[in-house]
Amino acid sequence: MNTITYRLPQIGNEHQISGCMWASAALWELTDGTPESVAEWLQICNPEELRDRILSDEKMLVATWNEIVVGFIAFKRGNHLSLLFVRREFSGQGIGRELFTRCSYDLNEVTVNAAEEAVGFYQKVGFRQSGDRFFSHGIWGTPMKWINLSHEVME
Repeated sequence: MNTITYRLPQIGNEHQISGCMWASAALWELTDGTPESVAEWLQICNPEELRDRILSDEKMLVATWNEIVVGFIAFKRGNHLSLLFVRREFSGQGIGRELFTRCSYDLNEVTVNAAEEAVGFYQKVGFRQSGDRFFSHGIWGTPMKWINLSHEVME
């Protein structure tokens, strides 16, 4: 049995990361179907956009199985979780949680604007809603915040 490995993404992984994002959910789950929301999605998972992210100094990680990217996490502005995707056929195996745990251990807090379908996952890993739901670029988001309780105990 092949196991999941976690590592930094490399140049050349951008097409696999894009494929992982596309395989995480159906387009209608990721957008509201309007041209604006579809265009936003196409930009987010564009391999060139992902290549620029890989070249940045932002925190990110991929989960691979048999050399195939099955999960991806990326932050912006240090502690804002901007992308977290796991291929549908690998969901429910703890990959998203592990990606988050490996990237958040040294952060005091993490913010995210959670898509509707992801709110439950974020609550399971300890996020709490931190503001009102909003609609932007054709997509509903829920602002959420995670506080690293292990840091509070140490201080």
